[in-house]
Amino acid sequence: MKGKVVQIHEQAALEAQTASLWRALADPTRRQILDLLTERPRITGDIASHFAISRIAVMRHLGVLAAAKLVTSRKRGRERWHYLNAVPIQHLHERWTTPTSAGFASSLLRLQGRAEADVDRPAIDVALDVTIAGTPNQVFAALTEDIGGWWGYPALDSRALSVSLDASLGGDFIEHWEDGGQLVATVTGLSTDNHLTMTGPFHLGLAVGMAAFELEEIADGTLLHFTFRAFGDIDPAKAEGFGGGWNELVGTRLKALVETGTRMGIDGDGPTNVHAIEEAHPREQARRRSS
Repeated sequence: MKGKVVQIHEQAALEAQTASLWRALADPTRRQILDLLTERPRITGDIASHFAISRIAVMRHLGVLAAAKLVTSRKRGRERWHYLNAVPIQHLHERWTTPTSAGFASSLLRLQGRAEADVDRPAIDVALDVTIAGTPNQVFAALTEDIGGWWGYPALDSRALSVSLDASLGGDFIEHWEDGGQLVATVTGLSTDNHLTMTGPFHLGLAVGMAAFELEEIADGTLLHFTFRAFGDIDPAKAEGFGGGWNELVGTRLKALVETGTRMGIDGDGPTNVHAIEEAHPREQARRRSS
């Protein structure tokens, strides 16, 4: 009981210590000031020149950042210089991140940056534009809240029984087996009703892929801009089939789920291309025989 009381007091102290930090980070102008200071230390006038607001307003924002210990200031001659202090943010990172997960997340983000920068030619490069008769909210909900309604064979291991997605930054997309399961990807980019990026193995062996979904509202509903890039040593036959596979998942199944409620994924009635899928996945063949 004593240990629990101590833990509660420690938690309360931690919340009190970080309250000013959350307040400081909540404002977009203050976040932009921090972005400027990541480049180099700056004087007040230099910072103010980047904003339409008054110099006095910028100084108030700097005061909030200083109270949260995110910025330290020094008077040098007639100028006041401001420096970024990233230690409070590092403490937040350590609060919720284990060393193992931190390393994994860092490697995924490095891969994402590599793909976005086009440093190397991807082994797989798929781009699709799909018009869906539904709002961005409806499409995003289908993408993230009912992934089993559109994701299915042949984009699964033959042992898979279901899939789940933790739709939060750093959340896992997992396929579940009778005796375990495996990671398909991790969420490395997320903006509600607008954007989803997942980075991970995607059954590619030693290679890693990045799937990005960008939602644009149009007169007829939503225009989904989809891209998938993969890097590493990938069998050419497998690489060739990825274009058609993603077109089936996104252009047919996800579209049908949003527009008609038809669930063609692993948690639904299955896809239309039954013969090709049964040949590739004996478990799906057995499931159909028993249903």
